Amino acid sequence: MNVWKMGLVAAGSALVLAACGSTTGGGGGGSSCNPTGGTIGGSGTTVVKVVSDPNTVGKFDPTPVSVTAGQSVEWDFSDSSAPHTVTADDGSFDSCSQNSGTKFVVTFSKAGDVKYHCTLHSQMLGDVKVS
Repeated sequence: MNVWKMGLVAAGSALVLAACGSTTGGGGGGSSCNPTGGTIGGSGTTVVKVVSDPNTVGKFDPTPVSVTAGQSVEWDFSDSSAPHTVTADDGSFDSCSQNSGTKFVVTFSKAGDVKYHCTLHSQMLGDVKVS
């Protein structure tokens, strides 16, 4: 491998590590992200565990979940092997990167189907059905 290719690989690796390296501010993604649309801590009407899964790096369990307008969902970050996010596809909430032991709670005020995902692991998908 040429020296310039090795340098390119090293620089790319350093950028990836820098993006994921801090455990302050967002629980693992650095201080550039502030959770929106919900709160860190507390409890919800329905609990979704954010757990490890050897097939997808992680998963939301259960999904989908159903609540009525005015109720809340609590995501309990239980995966100690990797940080995750809970991010609404429509941008209405974002937990930012969080580590095991964190809880993120969102109250849903109107009926609809709210799809969400983990921004760090594209296979992690979830759905909240609000009636």
